[in-house]
Amino acid sequence: MTIDNDPNRSPESPAEDQDITRLILEGLREGATVADLKGVSRDTLEGVYAIAHRYYENGQLDEAEAFFRFLCLYDFYNADYALGMGAVLHLKREYDKAIGMYAVAQALNLSDDRPMFHVGQCHLALGRSRKARECFEAVAARAVGNDLGTRSAAYLKVLKETVDAADGADTNATEDVSDG
Repeated sequence: MTIDNDPNRSPESPAEDQDITRLILEGLREGATVADLKGVSRDTLEGVYAIAHRYYENGQLDEAEAFFRFLCLYDFYNADYALGMGAVLHLKREYDKAIGMYAVAQALNLSDDRPMFHVGQCHLALGRSRKARECFEAVAARAVGNDLGTRSAAYLKVLKETVDAADGADTNATEDVSDG
């Protein structure tokens, strides 16, 4: 089913309008995407994804964001589109928004550890080391032996060293005060 977007078409009657609304709702309930309803092919979406990715790779983040928004709107079941949007927001330092998009990507593809890893990076950038550590621990446990697991373990090591150094500084500061 597609929705005709012909600008020369005459306006619908109220009955036609209700039929179209009913068809849209039925389609969405059955798992249709906006792309399905508008007749946009998978090949077209993949072409748009290639353009979005190229903009992202070239650092043209505003352009990449516009294309990834389009992709997320037209196929909200594709984890790669949500991951791409999250990556753009991440680079734009819109960390909370990036976390939200990465969460969508994670929910759409539970076997992909990349979204959780990037959520950890965003939490770290926001100064939320406990939440970052939880993300990196989850990825390190699931991705043992691959690059993402190794990178997560490296983040965990640095976080532990930072906490240990801070604990040592707190202990020294307390000793200095009590000596005075």
